[in-house]
Amino acid sequence: MVSATTSLDHWRKAQDTTSLSSIFLNNMGDRNELWVKPALETIKINVDAASFEQENSYGFGLVVRDHLGSPLHIQAEYHGGYFPSEVTEAMGIKEAFSWIKANHRSRVLIESDSMLAVQAIHSTQLMTSVLGLVVNDCRNILSSLSDVSLRFVRRSANCAAHFVARHARSSIGRSILGSIIPPDLHTILYSEY
Repeated sequence: MVSATTSLDHWRKAQDTTSLSSIFLNNMGDRNELWVKPALETIKINVDAASFEQENSYGFGLVVRDHLGSPLHIQAEYHGGYFPSEVTEAMGIKEAFSWIKANHRSRVLIESDSMLAVQAIHSTQLMTSVLGLVVNDCRNILSSLSDVSLRFVRRSANCAAHFVARHARSSIGRSILGSIIPPDLHTILYSEY
């Protein structure tokens, strides 16, 4: 009964044209096609997630760069379990918010190629699902941060984070910086701008 009620609630919200799907229709700053350097003295965090269904696991990657495009922090996380892609994407965004908070950063732009996760975090809708729980955590952390914004970009503007997420299995829970950046990631990082 609870599952049926939850499904009905989600279906009703999906049919609501004033809900999640209409949030960014007039925001032309979103949906970038290519990675763009952030403004002066601003850092940008690109986030992406990957599901590994055969292994019943998922991973996500964070790529933090300064206003010159230089990497400040690259992190891969890999965990057991399976969740829908919008949940793992929201978990990656939550990790980015946590990194900002732990490192006392402000003037941060976070980009994700998951429109649903970004819209859900910006929405005021309450969701009774696993996604709703993660989104609520994201909203709570975001409310405690100053000068931090989150926006949707296309996958083509999120290549470095996509690479890190796809290779999370080999970089479990560690920062990837300096001379240990894989050559393919190095190429992506320095060819995007």
